[in-house]
Amino acid sequence: MKGLVAALLLFFSSQTFANFSPGVIDIFDHPTEIIVKFKASPNDFKADFYQFLQNQKAMQSFSTEVLNEETKVALFKLPIGLVASTLIQELQNSPQIEWAEPNRVIVGDPREFTPNDPLLEKQFHHQIMKSFEGWEQSTGKEEIIIAATDDGFALGHQDLKNIFWTNKGEIADNQIDDDGNGYVDDVYGWDFANNDNDPSTNGGGGSHGTHVAGILGAEFNNGVGISGHGDKIRVMALKWYGGGSWTAATVLKTYKYAADNGAKIISTSYNIDGFAGNKTYDEAVSYCYKKGILIFNSAGNGNRQQSPRSKIDKIFLVASTQSGKDRKKWDVRSRFSNYGYGVDIAAPGNPIYSTVPRNRYSDMSGTSMAAPNAAGLAGLIWSTHPEWSMAQVISQLFQASDDIDGLNSRYAGELGAGRINVKSAQNEKRLPPRIRKSWYADGTKELSFQIWGVLDARKFTRGSVVLENTKGEKVEGTLEAKGSYFLGTNVLKYQVKAAAGTYRARLIAAKLADPFGQELDGDGNGQSGDDYTLEFTVE
Repeated sequence: MKGLVAALLLFFSSQTFANFSPGVIDIFDHPTEIIVKFKASPNDFKADFYQFLQNQKAMQSFSTEVLNEETKVALFKLPIGLVASTLIQELQNSPQIEWAEPNRVIVGDPREFTPNDPLLEKQFHHQIMKSFEGWEQSTGKEEIIIAATDDGFALGHQDLKNIFWTNKGEIADNQIDDDGNGYVDDVYGWDFANNDNDPSTNGGGGSHGTHVAGILGAEFNNGVGISGHGDKIRVMALKWYGGGSWTAATVLKTYKYAADNGAKIISTSYNIDGFAGNKTYDEAVSYCYKKGILIFNSAGNGNRQQSPRSKIDKIFLVASTQSGKDRKKWDVRSRFSNYGYGVDIAAPGNPIYSTVPRNRYSDMSGTSMAAPNAAGLAGLIWSTHPEWSMAQVISQLFQASDDIDGLNSRYAGELGAGRINVKSAQNEKRLPPRIRKSWYADGTKELSFQIWGVLDARKFTRGSVVLENTKGEKVEGTLEAKGSYFLGTNVLKYQVKAAAGTYRARLIAAKLADPFGQELDGDGNGQSGDDYTLEFTVE
């Protein structure tokens, strides 16, 4: 790494990102902070990290922080006067480094909600989702932890004080990290915005987070206020935004904490468009995915089709539909809600009546409110069926949803699997997966299949899709999958490598089943077990 210090002194030109949503002022790469992922090694990471710094004398004055010891990710903070752009290239050339990138910064307000005047004690969203009928079957059996990542929480609210997760391995106020998780006195979660153990509303803010917490798990049958999604839901309070700015490193630390401390679901109602394609953000999401954690995120309030976050797999984007006292508007897409094939599910989000600080209640609107509705129902499903896998939970949520395309014909197929339904989700029955839409683009020689429902990734193989001639005979040529299938993948894409002619692509039902074993419904009749075919012409 010769010439390192000289390289650091070069002018840094930060990358900026246009077309961000309302509330976000700017998105840029931090000029003096670099996030680095080290390659896999049999050695202890801290030992490798220390040795790396020893070998790079010029870097020994840098402030460093290990973001994830398990996946070998660290943050470098350069001294004042030094900049990062060329150092990143130097780091990427090191045989010890897998990747290096600037710490992504989002300036402004990434929360995705619009406060409204409160209506009179109306939780219309529970009527829409048939929550009351669903609760007759079960309000949950085992405690399930949902991590809420937000701007603070009114921990003492009359409707919330008994629903927050507490760290049983930690003794309060003894200034000792009793459970050895790297956080001192984290009894009620953590404040990653200020790096302390107080995720409450102290210091201001917290209306957004308190509202989200109430949607998720406001206490059942306590004689006051409202109800969340189930009486076994426990909300892990993780504050990560205190106004001003928000970074990719903060997301990684917050998601890792949630995953390592028992959360099964994460509810995020923030604008993540600026993190699309960001390696640090992908590292955070992948870490949770590998640990079996479901991440729900707001689809966005920009009234945009296919916003940048739509390209992110392994998470579930939630669009907003109308709620409120006007029943004629129920299930209509909220005019602000993003849409597109990348959206996974829809939920009521406009308006939603929930908790706010000082023991009060208020309406707020946004995909910020839709996301915790979906996350809360996933929590209820998992609490009722603790033996289910993450894939089964999300399959049940999607495949028990209500079809709202008829009310949203302009956005058909672009509001996810449907609008969530608590009653249907509490039943064992669900429709099998099917192909919603398919198309071939000859310009790119690309086949696309939009999935409705969830596929079992373990059974998904190269032989699941075959190329045939019009007589149904296999032909020479290949269909090369573009990307892997993950939960959260809504469109299967294949590169066609074949001579000019007319072909059929056949999706084999027996090899395309959901996590419960229901095979593909190829002809769309509601019954599983039929192949799906698409005829197309290669020019």
